[in-house]
Amino acid sequence: MEIITPGSKTECSRCGQCCDKGSPTLHLGDAQLLKDGILNYKDLFTIREGELVYNNMDEEFMATDYELIKIREKKGSRTCIYYDEAAAACGIYEKRPAQCQAYECWDTDKFMATFTDEKLTRAELLMGQTQLIDIVNAHSEKCSYTTLLELFTAIGQEKDLTGEVLEILAYDTYMRPLLVEKTGVPEEYLDLLLGRPLIDTVIMFGFKVEKDAEGSFCLVPMG
Repeated sequence: MEIITPGSKTECSRCGQCCDKGSPTLHLGDAQLLKDGILNYKDLFTIREGELVYNNMDEEFMATDYELIKIREKKGSRTCIYYDEAAAACGIYEKRPAQCQAYECWDTDKFMATFTDEKLTRAELLMGQTQLIDIVNAHSEKCSYTTLLELFTAIGQEKDLTGEVLEILAYDTYMRPLLVEKTGVPEEYLDLLLGRPLIDTVIMFGFKVEKDAEGSFCLVPMG
């Protein structure tokens, strides 16, 4: 990692670290990028309230207190999909999101100030689409990370609540193809509309999901 000392840098050297360490969270004003076709719904995903998010300023994972919509990251990394490593450049630089515009690694004050700016939400993106909003809200209630935290905490206290967790995971898994079938939304939009699949994110609670011989989900403690 490049070490920045006070006064040693005053402009971007295109090292790419900001793009490698995590994709940007979208702010309310970034909705215009979708309207202009710079971004597409398939390029985005939602981190729901209570889910772990990587804080690239402090280089640690933390549970978010509110919903975040982020640009997708390249598979197996935290690198923004719009970063071109070979060219050391952003593919949408001239129309990049507000958080990217504010980021200056040699002086992070402007970037830190964006943390209080209003964030883009699914409710804003889906304004007027009552059916989708109702589905998203019902899913958020049923698949709440707050509920999952309570259940996994109880499991850690040797309470037999695995069935309740598996019920939530099954609901999340079932709803995804059903949403595509019933509404016609592209499958690529699901991580934005419903957040990332719970069978992938439950690792934040120290468990992974596997299938048994009958093809049913089972929870397996990690480590």
